[in-house]
Amino acid sequence: MAAAAAGGGGMIPARIAAGVVAGAGWHALVQLAGRADGAGLATTLALLAVLGWALLRAGHGVSSTGLTVTLLALGVAAVSGITLLEIIVLVAALGWCALGAWRWPPMLLALLGVPMLPTLDVLVAGPLRRISAVLTTWLLRGNGIDVSLEGVALQWQGKQLLFDGPCSGVRMLWALLVLACAAGVIQRMPPARFALLLAATVIVAVVGNALRAASLFYLEAGFVTAIGGPVAHEAIGLAAFAIVAGGAVALLARGRVVAWR
Repeated sequence: MAAAAAGGGGMIPARIAAGVVAGAGWHALVQLAGRADGAGLATTLALLAVLGWALLRAGHGVSSTGLTVTLLALGVAAVSGITLLEIIVLVAALGWCALGAWRWPPMLLALLGVPMLPTLDVLVAGPLRRISAVLTTWLLRGNGIDVSLEGVALQWQGKQLLFDGPCSGVRMLWALLVLACAAGVIQRMPPARFALLLAATVIVAVVGNALRAASLFYLEAGFVTAIGGPVAHEAIGLAAFAIVAGGAVALLARGRVVAWR
């Protein structure tokens, strides 16, 4: 009796629970398939493949109480009418079934596999553009260039250089968060250490994007004339990301592996 109570009212095989969750969240599955295009298609296929593989190997059970709460959460998400919320709850529920427990690094990695970049562009691109513009202004002034800032546009000698959507750094932030979550999975980070890693990742992404924008200023303002055009613009962006990601990997490689807690 005590064991049954501790198990949350009984245990259900993870595969059966996942089937129930998938059936209850069929609308979210349809919406997930509908959003999977371009880069989102690759991340969605990878996400579903990993979840399927984990569930095929799953020999554990999940609590019936937890499954009930999960189904209620799916219902609330469906009633809300927010498509992305439905998908996130579904993916989190399937991840919980596959893992048998709530483990932050793999769960967040799975959630980042959801095609959410268009939504992030709407929700956080604006604030990130402003922060990047402010930091870029400080960097350029520190280098002796008298620039001013109006909104998200740099003003210099009558020229206006605007921080548009791609300059927000949303994609760099997303990519670095994926890298951080992967490191959390590989190193089996406990929650507290993983939270610190995520906070550091956000800071590194924002600062790295400001450095990228400051580098592009020299190109767009005519300080560098040997190279130019969209190819040079993209090359600088890729180089900045490679430097930031490379530094992050070097730091993460020094981390030690710890057990799940």
